[in-house]
Amino acid sequence: MVTGMPKFNMNHEGVCQGCATGKHTKGTFLYSESKTINILLLVHYDLSGIFPVTSLGGYPYYSIFVDDYLCKTWIYFLKRKDEVFEWFQSFKALVENQIGKKIKMLRTDNGTKYESNEFNNFCREASIKRETTVTYTLSRWCR
Repeated sequence: MVTGMPKFNMNHEGVCQGCATGKHTKGTFLYSESKTINILLLVHYDLSGIFPVTSLGGYPYYSIFVDDYLCKTWIYFLKRKDEVFEWFQSFKALVENQIGKKIKMLRTDNGTKYESNEFNNFCREASIKRETTVTYTLSRWCR
């Protein structure tokens, strides 16, 4: 599909295989065929930013929620990282009222923005199980 692209050789001449492997910063996740069996059983949540150019409203961050079952995505724009918790509360209220089901599990990366006592207590009181992935690692939410 692409012409003129050089072929890359995995044979690392002059560099030992261990050194070459050690330089890799991120590996890819294999796509999992397992999915949840209902809406809101698992919600993926991530924060992205700070971008060199802000949005038209002046928002340098955005927060993304993805339902694992439907692959439906919700995006909220944030002015500051410390708004993560209040936007999660807004999202939770919105989807639970619209769908009539409760969020059962929330999967985030292992970043500190999700680790406030207020956030943890809120999830505990709402019976939301927390799962974390490795920080700065993207996972494939949907195909």
